[in-house]
Amino acid sequence: MNVEVHETRSKNDAVLLAAKAVTRSVDAIVAAGGDGTLNQVLNGMLQDHEQSNNLPVLGLIPLGSGNDFARTVGVRSDVRSLTKLFADFSSRPVDVGKITFDGSSELPCYFINIADVGMGPYVIKRLLNSDRIFGSLVAYYVAIIKTFFTYRPFKLHMRTPVWNWSGTIRSVAIANGKFFGNGIGIAPDAKPDDGVFSCFIAGKVSVLDFIVQNGRLRKGKRPVHSEIQYRETDSIALQADELQPIEADGELVGNLPVTIHVLQKRVRFLCE
Repeated sequence: MNVEVHETRSKNDAVLLAAKAVTRSVDAIVAAGGDGTLNQVLNGMLQDHEQSNNLPVLGLIPLGSGNDFARTVGVRSDVRSLTKLFADFSSRPVDVGKITFDGSSELPCYFINIADVGMGPYVIKRLLNSDRIFGSLVAYYVAIIKTFFTYRPFKLHMRTPVWNWSGTIRSVAIANGKFFGNGIGIAPDAKPDDGVFSCFIAGKVSVLDFIVQNGRLRKGKRPVHSEIQYRETDSIALQADELQPIEADGELVGNLPVTIHVLQKRVRFLCE
C-alpha cells in the first residue's frame, strides 16, 4: 500500500490537495481533522468532478474539536478502531448537499453534514474571531452564549417541491447528519444515506426556551416546543428579506438566497 501524507498550511490547501488527488485516481482520500477539514476535502473532490463515477473513497481521522459527522457514522479516533477501519477498508455510499448561490457568480459548494442559517453562522463568526486560550470547547460555548443575547431574528422564506414555510427564525438547519455544534443532536432522525434532508425549524423561540431545548438536543431528544418543527425534503430554496449568511459543516460559505439539493449517495465514505 502506498500512502502519501500532505500537511495543510492555509485555509484552502485541503481543497486543492483533494482536487489534485482525484485527477490521480487514488483509491481513497482521508481527511485528518474535524468537520471543516472534511468539508474542504469533499469540495476539492466534487468541484470539478461532481458527475464522476470513479471518485476515491472519502475517509476521516477525527482530530477536530467537533467531529460531528464522525458521530453520525460511528467513526472513532482511538487507534484500535482506526486500525480496524483501515484494515477492513469498508465503505458505504452517503448523500451530499449541494448549495447553489442564486443570482450570484459564486461557484456551488458542498456539505456532508449540516448547513444552517440563523444563529449558527453568527456563532461561527464569533468562534473564528476568538483566541481559544481555554480550548475549542470553551470557546464554542462562549460564542453560543454571546450570540444568544445579540442575535436578531429575521424573516426567512423556504420553498420546496412539496411544502413552503415563511416566518421569523432563530435557527434553521438542513441536516444530512444528526449532530452539529460539538454534539448537539439537532436532527435525531437524520440518515446520511436516505436521499432526504431533515429540516430543523426553530421560529419565534425565546432565548430561555432555546437554551432549554438545546439541553434536550444534547441528549439526542427532539425538542418539545410549539415553535419548533421538523420537515423533510430533497430540495429547498432559502431566501431572506435582508442579507444573511449561511454556514455548512462549520464553514462560512456565503449569503442567502440559496438553493440546496441532495446528491443521493454521491460519495463512498470509509466506515463500518
